[in-house]
Parts: sequence; C-alpha cells; structure tokens
Amino acid sequence: MIELKGIVKIYDKNVSDKPALNNVNLTIYDGELVSVIGPSGSGKSTLLNIIGCMDRATEGQYILNGVDVYSCSRKKYDLLRKDNIGFVFQHFALMDKFTAYENIELPLLAHNIKRTQRNRMINDAMERLGILSEKGKMPSKMSGGQQQRVAIARALVTGCNILLADEPTGALDQATGREVIRILKEINASGTTVIIVTHDSGIAEQTNRIIEICDGELV
Repeated sequence: MIELKGIVKIYDKNVSDKPALNNVNLTIYDGELVSVIGPSGSGKSTLLNIIGCMDRATEGQYILNGVDVYSCSRKKYDLLRKDNIGFVFQHFALMDKFTAYENIELPLLAHNIKRTQRNRMINDAMERLGILSEKGKMPSKMSGGQQQRVAIARALVTGCNILLADEPTGALDQATGREVIRILKEINASGTTVIIVTHDSGIAEQTNRIIEICDGELV
C-alpha cells in the first residue's frame, strides 16, 4: 500500500517558494489500477517520481508497504525502489546500443542474479509481452509498440508489485496506444498495482480510480 501524508515538494527555495506539490494526502491500495490526470505542469510527474522513490519530498511522510520511506537508510531506500517499483516512460528509455534482451537484462544485473536464472526470467517476460522474436533486435529496428513492450518487460522482470507508467502511450499511434493500455490492464489483473499518468481522459476512464491534480494539489 502507498500512503502519502502532507507531501510538499519545492524544487529550489532560492528561486521560488511555489511548491510543485502542496499538502498531498493520498492512499493507493494494493492491486489498484489508478490514473493521474491534470494539465502540463500540474505536478503529475513529480507525484509519480516521489511515489517511485526517484525523488524525495521536501516535507511530509511516505509509507510504502508499511515502511516509512524517509526514515530508511540510503541503502534500504534504494532497495525499496528496486524490489517494489517498475517504471515505464513515454519515450521508452531504452539503451540504443543494447538489444531488446540486453535492455531487459539490466535490472537483473543490478540485482546480481545469475546468468541461467536471468535467461529464464527474461524469456518469460518477453513471452508474456509477445516480443520473444525481438530479443536480438536493437531499439532502432523495432516499432514504437515493440519498444514500449520491451520497456514494460524490463519494468516487470524483477517481479515488482507496483508499476508506474508516465504517459506510456504519448509517443504511440492510437491503435498501438490502445494495445499498450490493454497490456497494462492485464498486468493489473494479475495483481500488480498500476498507476498511469496521462493527459488522455479516454485512458483515464479505463482505470478504476482517477486522481486529478492541478497546481500541485489534488482536486
């Protein structure tokens, strides 16, 4: 479970005291499919980065699966992120000089998983996403939809229980975007908590709960 209490985020007090997030209180339960919507600059991505332990709040408390995140040592903080959270980005964030297989392998290398086990986990993830035939391809040789599937496989391969998707269809055509949302819904149906940041109200309406944010505050 994700619990945010009184979360404030100010990027640079020397430049502006205006918070990117202001007194955000939010609970997301295990297994939920949630969308976060709002205009550009509203704080959507900042909220996602804080939930994903990619950024720290200026003030407030973050409890992840019963653990007070900001009371953790740096090592435990990093382990919380690696063990629980996967990210999917709008522009895929794949390594251009690595094959699809090698891109998915990266988080497993960070976990020091042995080669035989890595191979099994990667093949299972690629088969699940329908991209096993793409394993030897470079990102430049794949379509946008295939690249996003590789990115999703990379996020899921370590067995994360929370998947954060920041505008996952933003760089895709409508048909491919619908397919990616279908995949995310299937992943959620298997028990993974999925949080989608989107500008698209049509995508948001397919989730179980819509969180609207404006000027850093929940509406």
